[in-house]
Amino acid sequence: MKATRYFIDYQADPGLAYLVAILVVVSLVLGVLLFIERPKHDPARHSPRMAWLRAGIYFCIVGIVAWLTGVYGAMSRNLLATPDQLADPLWIAVTALCVAALIWGYVFWWPRGTIVHGRRLYPVPALTFGLFWGAASAWTLLSIYALSEMFGLPGWANAVITVLVIAVYNINYQSGWWDIHVSPPHNIRAWNNRKVLGAHNPFLIVTMTHFVLFGNAALFTLFYAGAMAASTLAMHFPPFWENDGPAVSLDTALGE
Repeated sequence: MKATRYFIDYQADPGLAYLVAILVVVSLVLGVLLFIERPKHDPARHSPRMAWLRAGIYFCIVGIVAWLTGVYGAMSRNLLATPDQLADPLWIAVTALCVAALIWGYVFWWPRGTIVHGRRLYPVPALTFGLFWGAASAWTLLSIYALSEMFGLPGWANAVITVLVIAVYNINYQSGWWDIHVSPPHNIRAWNNRKVLGAHNPFLIVTMTHFVLFGNAALFTLFYAGAMAASTLAMHFPPFWENDGPAVSLDTALGE
C-alpha cells in the first residue's frame, strides 16, 4: 500500500483560520467560567456543570489541533462519499460493516455493561454532548494519523501507529481523567474488558480500515459522532443544570 496524503496538503489551512479564532475565544470564555465555578463544587463529587465546562475546553483544544493537522481542510474539501465510491461494492461493504459495528457495539453491547445510578435521561442534552464528544474523538484519531503521514509511511503503518498511540492515550486519559471529571459513574467493572473487546476495538478497527482505504474523513467523524451519542444516551449523561452527583474517583471510574 502506498503512502497516503489525506491531510498533508491541508495542514493549517489559512482558509479555515476563522474557525480556530472562534475556538480560541470559546475556550477562553469556558476557562473563565470554569475558574468561577470551581470553588462552588466539591472536587470529589461529580459536577455536571464542571463536566460540561471541562469537556468544552477539551473539545476546543482538539478542534484547534484538527485544524493544524489538516483534518478540517480534508473534511471541508472532500465529500462524505464520491460517486465512484457509491458505485464501488467494496466501499459499500466496508461502510455497511462500520454501521453494523456501531449498532452492535454502542446501541446493543456497550449499554449492557452500563449503569445509570438512577439518573434521569435528558435526550437532547445527552445527544448534543455525545455528538461533540464523538467528533472530538474522531478528530483526535485523524490528527494522530495526519502526523504519521508526515513520515511518508504506507496507510496501514499510519493506522497501526494511530491505534497504538490512542490505546496509550485512552488508558491514561479515559480512566484517569475523563471518567472521573467528565463522565458520571456508569461502568460495571466486570464489563470493562467486554466493552473493549466487543465494542471499542472492533469499531476502531473497521472504521480505521475504512478510512485508510477510502479517506472519507467526514464520514469517519459521523461514525464516531453516532457511537458517542449512543453512549451518552445509554449512560444518561446529565445536562449542565443538574445538581452535583455522587462521589467520583479512580475506583468509581473503573465501575462497581
